[in-house]
Amino acid sequence: MIFDQDEHASVVFFFSDDSEVVREMNYAEYQAILDGYVPAVDLANRDLNAVYVEFNAKYKVVATVFFLVRFTSLGYVDDRWSVPLMQLARFASKGPDLGAGPVRLVCASRCPMKQYTAGLWDPDLRSGKGEFKGIAEAVKRNRVGIMFRDPDPEQLRQEKEAEEARQIMEKSIAMRLRNKMDQEFRDHMAQVIKEQRLRTQTILNDKERYIRDLKVQQNARVEDYRTMLEEQKRMLEQERERNAALKETIEGQAQKIQGLREYFEVKLEKAEGSEQDQLEQLKQNYEMEMDAHVEAATTELKEMLQLREVELLYRSEQETKLLEEINTLREQNQGLVDNSGDNILSKLMEKGVSFVTYQPGAGHITLPVSDISSYLENPTAYVASFCGVTEAHYNAWLEHYHVPICRATHSSGEMCGENIHRVESPVDFVFGETDCCHKHRKNKSPQLKVAGSNP
Repeated sequence: MIFDQDEHASVVFFFSDDSEVVREMNYAEYQAILDGYVPAVDLANRDLNAVYVEFNAKYKVVATVFFLVRFTSLGYVDDRWSVPLMQLARFASKGPDLGAGPVRLVCASRCPMKQYTAGLWDPDLRSGKGEFKGIAEAVKRNRVGIMFRDPDPEQLRQEKEAEEARQIMEKSIAMRLRNKMDQEFRDHMAQVIKEQRLRTQTILNDKERYIRDLKVQQNARVEDYRTMLEEQKRMLEQERERNAALKETIEGQAQKIQGLREYFEVKLEKAEGSEQDQLEQLKQNYEMEMDAHVEAATTELKEMLQLREVELLYRSEQETKLLEEINTLREQNQGLVDNSGDNILSKLMEKGVSFVTYQPGAGHITLPVSDISSYLENPTAYVASFCGVTEAHYNAWLEHYHVPICRATHSSGEMCGENIHRVESPVDFVFGETDCCHKHRKNKSPQLKVAGSNP
């Protein structure tokens, strides 16, 4: 295809899992595949990472849109694909510089229209590595055969003259603007200096006024402190006089106390003879009261001991009755055991009645009478044991059996959700392998990246 010098050419590149360009086509060819006119047989049944690229006449990349695409078994693009590549490229944000300034970049993390984020993927933005290096090299190789028309010499001369005239006009305008700005700057600086001087003088006046006010306040505070100090001196003198009077009073009281002490000592010596008789009488009264208290306590303990013997006799009778009741209950329990549900189920089995249950992965299971209780206690564990797997393994297979989708998670933490082949038997189910799509399997062979998953 041939473009004018001022036009941008559009191409579409497809990448492998190793970030290598595996297929190149111009945008018109890709449109033909989208419209169903021409199939891409070599891309049938594949999910690919692709990029829409716009570049100029110097073969420098100016815009990129990194999108996901899925091809059907016939080589056509999936009907559900609807990413407006050219529209997204117009509203793209700035990306790395590939020779023509920062490219317009659209990817999953830089999408101007959030409703299309799921159909995009993120490239490696490290300088000189990843997809951008492959894009620049592919554009330079130009295998799709994009060409640009050579400009007309007369048109080039006119454009050159117009460019020179534009530069002269820009220089003239820049000079006039510079002079005008210099004059405005000088006027502005002069005005600022005047305002600054006025502000400085005002600050100095305010400072002097503030200092005068501080001096007046300081003098008033010093006078107040002097008055307080004189008042404290006067109060101290009064306290000294009061302490002296109290000291004299205390000395007089001490003399009076000494006289009273001597008086009572003499009186105590006279009263010691009569008090000895009173102490002997108090001792006898105390011993009589203690004997009465001991006798009363002994009587009370004897009564309590008799009550305890009566209680023990009653308890012995109660134990005898309880033992008789226990023997009766044992006989009744043995009768119930003889007529229990297991005997009934055995009689039903003898009459030709069988117990059958259907479980996914195990089919129809005939339950023996001896296994019915364990089945009722935990059906899932019983079926898992019947299939020869663990209960956790059976539960994982059962979840896959009911909803056969890829349960692996992307780096963003979201589940893949890709439809996969259902494993019919729990024994054939391998967690992390058969419940994942080919992209997320642990032991997969090198394949193309799944386009339907988030990057």
